[in-house]
Amino acid sequence: MTANPGKNAVYGLRNRAYRQSRGGYRPTSASCMIKDEYGYDKLIGKCHRAEWFRLNGVKATDPPSDRAHGIFATGNGMEDYFQEVWRNQGLLLDGNVLNYGQVGPDDRIIISGESDIILWDHELDADGKVTKIHRDKAIGIEMKTCRGYFAKKMVFGIGNKMYPHGAPKYEHIMQTAMYLMMREEHEKHYNVKIDHYIIFYFAVDTGHYTQFKISLSNGYDGDIIVETLDGTPIEPDVAYQLIAGKTLNAWEGLNTDNILERYAELADKLDEPNPPDREYQLRYDDKTVKIKLDTGDMSKTKYNEWLKKPLAEVGDWQCSYCDFKGHCYPVSIFSED
Repeated sequence: MTANPGKNAVYGLRNRAYRQSRGGYRPTSASCMIKDEYGYDKLIGKCHRAEWFRLNGVKATDPPSDRAHGIFATGNGMEDYFQEVWRNQGLLLDGNVLNYGQVGPDDRIIISGESDIILWDHELDADGKVTKIHRDKAIGIEMKTCRGYFAKKMVFGIGNKMYPHGAPKYEHIMQTAMYLMMREEHEKHYNVKIDHYIIFYFAVDTGHYTQFKISLSNGYDGDIIVETLDGTPIEPDVAYQLIAGKTLNAWEGLNTDNILERYAELADKLDEPNPPDREYQLRYDDKTVKIKLDTGDMSKTKYNEWLKKPLAEVGDWQCSYCDFKGHCYPVSIFSED
């Protein structure tokens, strides 16, 4: 029989070498209640019910597929590659840097994660060649790969009238904010000042990239400030508001206090014997559909599917791709609360 290295590689992706968890909450588990551009209350980030299952050791019913593991591998490989590129340019200060410790006043909130890359701050010529390296300043880099229609429109801003510069995903903003809150130990260790991080998106299907600057209004806490590299705030476009005849506002409530409040709520819920209420919907109810149509969050195609197929799972992606979907919705949309 001919050897099948590809099949073994997929097996290896599913069955990585044993790793002992350091404990604590993940930065990728951050969540927050905000007011969106239209003034609606909106939960962003991780579902506490899913976290209750995971942190209580409940076995996943819908673990990542082989394709998903391949996507994860692509992201890891791209991160390693860019580390090597910046090492060759003399800019790499360190990579895969541990973040671990208490964040905020609540001693239950221990965060454990890794900063992808830390670069020396630098200056470039018109071609991108390094002309000066600042050894007293550094920049955190959070690497993200992306692909498909969502990335093209939402992240890169192509065809996006509300956000023509694009915008980073809320989950990535909050994850990066957690690293900014914890960066003081890195500053002391490397003897540098880190005043911002950059979320670096690379589209693996087109080869394009885009970057967003993330900082905190009070230095180590406060409102999360999201800008382009030239300092343009990521906010609803004024021209679009005039054309659409709607007044839109920058999102409100996306700050470190609200994120830490949600972690504290999660800690409370973990003390309970039963999982908390669902926070997202596998199939949208009537009220949610009205809001999503008002905000442009639901396409006509999805709305028609929701309207014509009463059993279709037209809802939040957090439910559709949840590792614990089978526990939370054992009989799909017929599952009781």
